[in-house]
Amino acid sequence: MRLPHGRLEGTLRVPGSKSVTNRALVAAALAGGRSEIVAPLDSDDTRILAAALVRLGATVVMGRKIWEVSGPLSGSGREELVLDIGPAGTPARFLLALLPALPGRFVLDGSARMRERPMGPLVEALRARGARIEALGAEGFLPLRIEGGTLTGGEVSIRADVSSQFVSALLLASPVVAGGLSVTTEGRPVSGAYVELTRRVLATFAPEGTYRPARFRVPGDDSAACFPIAGAVVSGGRVRLEGLDPDSPQPDAAFRRWAVEAGGGLRWEGKGEDAVLVVEDGAAGSVEALDADVDPAPDAALPLAALLAFARGTSRLRGVARLREKESDRLSAALDLLERSGASARAEGPAGNPSLVIEGSGGRPRRAAFAASDDHRVAMAAAVLALTLPTGCTLDTPGVVSKSYPRFWDDWTALVVPR
Repeated sequence: MRLPHGRLEGTLRVPGSKSVTNRALVAAALAGGRSEIVAPLDSDDTRILAAALVRLGATVVMGRKIWEVSGPLSGSGREELVLDIGPAGTPARFLLALLPALPGRFVLDGSARMRERPMGPLVEALRARGARIEALGAEGFLPLRIEGGTLTGGEVSIRADVSSQFVSALLLASPVVAGGLSVTTEGRPVSGAYVELTRRVLATFAPEGTYRPARFRVPGDDSAACFPIAGAVVSGGRVRLEGLDPDSPQPDAAFRRWAVEAGGGLRWEGKGEDAVLVVEDGAAGSVEALDADVDPAPDAALPLAALLAFARGTSRLRGVARLREKESDRLSAALDLLERSGASARAEGPAGNPSLVIEGSGGRPRRAAFAASDDHRVAMAAAVLALTLPTGCTLDTPGVVSKSYPRFWDDWTALVVPR
């Protein structure tokens, strides 16, 4: 695919949050009755989770603006049920915690990349509460055989320094376990704001510790919004983003602050659900280097790297170790994107705690043939870079964006004004 070149201009309604949609799907499916999820994200990940929940006994009717979900889940019956969640990491973690609480026998599996992503801390925590989970390959990784109805309530401790999804998975399973789960964490917690998103969903669907049907509105996705924000700033454009929460608890809302620190102009018009975020290149007319810790907001790391590729000075993105365990090795993918663009970048520091260093002033922009590395965020970051590189940049597999934002290229192309 030939990537658009120019500046971003226009208005975009940001799609619903993938993280929140997945949490709301699980909660609605566990409630006894009919729930409505308003403005959900329709993407590969959310459809994979919805399909798994349907196989477990839920009903999901996907309308254009509202999804109707009816539960509760019934489990697998007598037959062993194989659930293949492909590359969907969040559904994998949520289902792993949920299946030991449901009646039946299950095998949870995923794509080749998903089989490489760590599940061990969650498996250990569930086994500590009686869950019978058998590794069918390497210990701590998919595929896993799970005996339903074996998870018991009580205190459970889990490492939170690998993924906050482990904590969220236990919290979502807690209301369907007799006596509930009292979750404590070990180590330095990461992406704690994602746990707060889970608690907000539970406050609607299980305010007293028991799931009940509810109507829930999904806010705009701050992860998706990072890319048009970055694109407007680097290209000297101006975009209006609808559907975002000015007080968003989503981790990637931090990108708004980083964009301002890099020289972008961001302001809000209106209030509440009608609020619009206006983004422009700011008074400086160029991008300034940053020092930022991306560990709490790992999905914002790639658009931030694209924003800073040719900034004035040296940027340092700290806390990038967990990028290696995403849909691709995103640290390697970031370095590859920047190298193909002609930017000067390197990984620096100890292997367990590296930083991504970008020498913005030392790069020489050039036409790039980008590789998406089978990762939606990598593809979107390439789109940001291509705006200001010499015309003719290409991307090998643009369709990977369907994982989180199927309409990305339509929306992106509509915003680009050729130079």
